[in-house]
Amino acid sequence: MKMHPVKSSTIDIVGYDEQTHKMRIAFRDHQAKEFCHVPEQTFEAFINARSKNRFYKRHIQDAYPC
Repeated sequence: MKMHPVKSSTIDIVGYDEQTHKMRIAFRDHQAKEFCHVPEQTFEAFINARSKNRFYKRHIQDAYPC
């Protein structure tokens, strides 16, 4: 899984595995979370979101448990 730095006050880097549809988000407080069965379109929308933290809270946080 290739990790990508993002511009965010709370999120440091994110990664997505196209084969398994897993996404990993590493936060600036050194916590990391994994999410399963994430559609590629959701990952792309997240990467392109103006506010990564807002998108995370609204669309990812409780939606894709592993």
